[in-house]
Amino acid sequence: MSRIKLSLMGLSFTLLLSACSGAAGTTGTAKTTGNEGASKDAPKPAAKSDVQLTISRWAGPHADDQAELLKEFEKETGIKVKMDAIDFGQLKQKQSLNMSGQTGQYDLIWAQEAWLGDYVKSGFLAPLDDLIKDTTLTGSNFDFADYNPSVIKTFTVDNKLYGLPNFEQTPLLVYNKEMLQAEGLQPPKTWDDILKVSKHFFDKGTGIGIPGKQGSASVSIYTILNHSNDSNYFDKSGKLALATPANIETMEFWKKLAATSAKGSTTWWWDEVTKGLQFGQIPIGITQSGLLSQLEDKEKSKVAGKLGYAPLPYNKHEAGLINVWSWCLPKDSKHPKEAFQLAAWLTSKTTEKKLSLKNSSHISLRQSLFNDSELVSKAPWLPAVGAALKDGVTAPLQPNAPKLIEALGNGMSSIIVTGADPKQILEKIQADLAASF
Repeated sequence: MSRIKLSLMGLSFTLLLSACSGAAGTTGTAKTTGNEGASKDAPKPAAKSDVQLTISRWAGPHADDQAELLKEFEKETGIKVKMDAIDFGQLKQKQSLNMSGQTGQYDLIWAQEAWLGDYVKSGFLAPLDDLIKDTTLTGSNFDFADYNPSVIKTFTVDNKLYGLPNFEQTPLLVYNKEMLQAEGLQPPKTWDDILKVSKHFFDKGTGIGIPGKQGSASVSIYTILNHSNDSNYFDKSGKLALATPANIETMEFWKKLAATSAKGSTTWWWDEVTKGLQFGQIPIGITQSGLLSQLEDKEKSKVAGKLGYAPLPYNKHEAGLINVWSWCLPKDSKHPKEAFQLAAWLTSKTTEKKLSLKNSSHISLRQSLFNDSELVSKAPWLPAVGAALKDGVTAPLQPNAPKLIEALGNGMSSIIVTGADPKQILEKIQADLAASF
């Protein structure tokens, strides 16, 4: 897996399936009578079906878990499911080739928000709005309103929905509660708070851990910080507008934060920040949500049970990064209704909870699960994710966004390493890339 983690963050993901009988998210029962005349509840057998769905997703251990659990869906619905799980580096290419050729090979695809605009513009996907209204496919307990609204908005184009969200990643602030308490410090919430806490520990020889190495990790953090400052990369007309007072203010905060960071962390990625926290080497750090299970592993972590989790420090309001995978319906699916039924089932509350219980690195976009006591006992960071995503923002999604992300990453690195002026950095990127946006 590439260490470019703005959209992936170095992880593979799994899906679990909930119980249903011919409809997503529900369990059907029927009364049966034995020889003695007594009745009892028994699962309703699935009707036989000659439908076989083929789904496309990223390969890995989590995909293997999902393949095993798909048997549950098959047993309950009679619908067969074949998974085409391939390496992430080839996933978008293979999906695009099949959908552009209208092969009908895929009935359901797993896609990230960065791909949506291209897929919709190319006419690859079918909107889901009418299917969502069909309770014979969703089940009576589907509860569409329970999906995180920021993410639903992200997968909506021209007032049409093109995906059911399934898995989220977002950077979070992690702090060692015992270390903070020993110094009489409170968990930081705002920019001023974190600068105070980080400088306190920096003066004592540590500081905050940040993934300061040149690349997309720093840009992920800047995107959230900037959104928390009510600023954006683009103006209202959609043109690149980097050197604004608010954007400069955010970048100046990044420079101040980096100046109080733990020794060496300016060359770290998410993994190194996580390890620094895991072994008690740093009191506080910013890392990726998908790595947090390592911190709570009692056999591998020295700080399990001692950590607190929060959205990134903010200037005006809390914010989080929308970095999500969703199930999308190809327009050339041979079985669109059954495929949508599977998508609704995969993203139902029951299914999502099962998945998170099995693998705590799985973060659902069902809002009711962010504070589910059973899940929080295994994944104590979930309430922080829920709080952050109340106002979520995506990374730039324009066709030339990779150029912008690379330039920002280089600029943020130079600010850390050489002390470059944030205003000059943003002005240069603006001048170099304005014509591309």
